[in-house]
Amino acid sequence: MRRMLGFIVSVLILFVGIAPAIAEDAFSILKKLEVNYVGLEKPGLKTLIAKAECSVFPDAIIMVYWSKDKGLKTKIEGGGPGAMASGPMVKGFVSAAGLGTKKTSEESKLTEESVVGTHKLATLADGSEVTELTFIPKEGQELGFTKMIMMVDIKEWVVRQSRTITEEAEVVTDIAYENGLPSEIVSTAGQVKSTITNTYMKQDEFTIPVKTEITMEGPDIPENMKHITVTYSDINVNAEIPEEIFAEPKPGEVPKPTETAAELFQQAQAAMGQGDLETAKLKLRQIVTYYPDDPMAPAAEAILEQLPK
Repeated sequence: MRRMLGFIVSVLILFVGIAPAIAEDAFSILKKLEVNYVGLEKPGLKTLIAKAECSVFPDAIIMVYWSKDKGLKTKIEGGGPGAMASGPMVKGFVSAAGLGTKKTSEESKLTEESVVGTHKLATLADGSEVTELTFIPKEGQELGFTKMIMMVDIKEWVVRQSRTITEEAEVVTDIAYENGLPSEIVSTAGQVKSTITNTYMKQDEFTIPVKTEITMEGPDIPENMKHITVTYSDINVNAEIPEEIFAEPKPGEVPKPTETAAELFQQAQAAMGQGDLETAKLKLRQIVTYYPDDPMAPAAEAILEQLPK
């Protein structure tokens, strides 16, 4: 009896010891990653305002606004209609530097309802041990990818490498970090290779981005896109941001459309070509308000942010 009791206790201890490992799955690891990795958003940092200049659009000033509660916005001053693209570009680079980083689970819809998630131990080329997360869309789910793989360093809680596979291509991204922040991001898609290098500095007790350099290699890349530099200046931390910067139209304030999101987007483009910005803004607001999950919505929101209020 004593021997049997000892055996049962040993088994109980074994299962108690491995219970956390059993409970751990791809979704819980992803959740921990999103909780533990905060990028530049350290405790005490509530807002950031900066002026950005991009070498591709030398005549444009891109104002960057970040609020812990309301997210990341960019506004364009000058540069002409063509400079409108600089806002989303700089917004993406700021996010790559670690500010306003969106949760992958939300951005790519990595939920148990949408994808099948698995995990296993893996080793990178440099010998680093990581946890490999793999997500595959469930039948009937159109998420823009056929497989997404993330190599997660669960000691530092950062993504060291990611692979996004679509029906057309595979994008492989390797990320190096300095003091917990992305210092170099190298992505390869087919014959195109891009490298993003971030430079930071200390302001008060916070780390802030001061420069982002982007190099692109591959066929058919325009000369002015082969090397892009974005510099940040006039940086204000924890300054008050005007309410209208983050103001969003309410559904009742935007008439419900009869057109599809794609049709509205085409109408907005045509209106902008004719200089009718009010009609363009209305069409874009209709997309953002009534078709928030449509593939056109992110582009509509990005363009809408750049148009004057």
